[in-house]
Amino acid sequence: MNKLKDYFKGSYGIDKFSKYLYGIGAILLLTKYTAVIGLALIIFSTIRSISKNSYSRQKELQGFERFLNTLKYKMRNLKPSIGHSSQYKVFKCPNCSQKLRVPKHQGKIVITCKKCGTEFKKRT
Repeated sequence: MNKLKDYFKGSYGIDKFSKYLYGIGAILLLTKYTAVIGLALIIFSTIRSISKNSYSRQKELQGFERFLNTLKYKMRNLKPSIGHSSQYKVFKCPNCSQKLRVPKHQGKIVITCKKCGTEFKKRT
């Protein structure tokens, strides 16, 4: 028992990235088509957890957290545009390509670009 304790003494341990790998691996083990990938993720996560190279594991964790933050930022910015899609229609100015948002269900209207002043007709 002491030999096992001494072996794991300087190991890195389980972090957020390892937990995600375990979870995704467990989900992928449920189907026969992705079971090999799931098993590989679980093995990789276990190797990460018992590794003694903490500098490399921390760099991997930082990269993973950077990826998660980017994903969260994109999802947060996607939310408002989904909510307004039922009320507004977006057109591009034919002159300067500025995006212009106009209310839907107004029929044929004249849209004036605020950036360059170009007027064009579109059906909302």
